[in-house]
Amino acid sequence: MKRFDAIVMFASLWLLASMVIDVLTPKELTVYAIGGALAPATAISALLYWLEVPRIDFAVCFSVFWMVSGMVLELISPTPLPSFMTVVTLLPVLVVGTVINFQRWRRSFATPVPDVKKAN
Repeated sequence: MKRFDAIVMFASLWLLASMVIDVLTPKELTVYAIGGALAPATAISALLYWLEVPRIDFAVCFSVFWMVSGMVLELISPTPLPSFMTVVTLLPVLVVGTVINFQRWRRSFATPVPDVKKAN
């Protein structure tokens, strides 16, 4: 059942992202081109989710795939994309980096766990 849920979830996210990006970009960039640019990143993300990659690793991979998809959209667009698309493309990478660095900072103040000796 998990496989079917993952397929439906990622297909819905792919379709939603394609439609939202279609509304935000120039008319020359069609939903079909956007869907084609987002499809490989969505498929790889779905595979990583299905393989149960650890959460932080999945977030890093997803944010990098999102950034690469934004670069591909910029390459295939016949007209320049609006400047806010740069922010939309880089936002996931910045959020994931901030969360990882915040977790690392919080762990630096944590008290070390004492070694437990084995009882013989």
